[in-house]
Amino acid sequence: MRCEMCGKDVPHLRKVLIEGTVLNVCNECAKFGTPVSEKEAMKYDTKSTVQERLEMREKRMRERDVLESEMVLDPEFADRVRNARMKLGISQEELAKKINEKHSVISKIEHGDLVPDENVRKKLEKALSIKLMVRSEPVAVQKKSAQRRGLTLGDLIRMEEE
Repeated sequence: MRCEMCGKDVPHLRKVLIEGTVLNVCNECAKFGTPVSEKEAMKYDTKSTVQERLEMREKRMRERDVLESEMVLDPEFADRVRNARMKLGISQEELAKKINEKHSVISKIEHGDLVPDENVRKKLEKALSIKLMVRSEPVAVQKKSAQRRGLTLGDLIRMEEE
């Protein structure tokens, strides 16, 4: 069980009233409040806003490895555009008019000499009903480590005592 004041892991906790809030605290932190019975604690009903937040924080701060991938332009974009255009049975000129670009742009894209910018890529995807973006290979990325923890009430109390 975790003390709601200092965050220490202890075998048992005590219910204590500290500045109008009932907290489940360890024996060391209990000296900062007045002990309350279960019946009295029910009046304050703050059970576990603090406890839930501590648990959520602990979960967020836990070290974990995650696979991340991002969307990138398909290396075979030129073939995809050419094949999709031919499947629709339209010429490069007709496609150029349809997406409001020059014929030379379409020609260069289909030959792989020009990488379409985002705007042209989206127009091509829409006109040809294709996707030119693919997921890159997943890369293992290490996320936040649990080593760094924030300031707790216990830390503040220790600072005042020093």
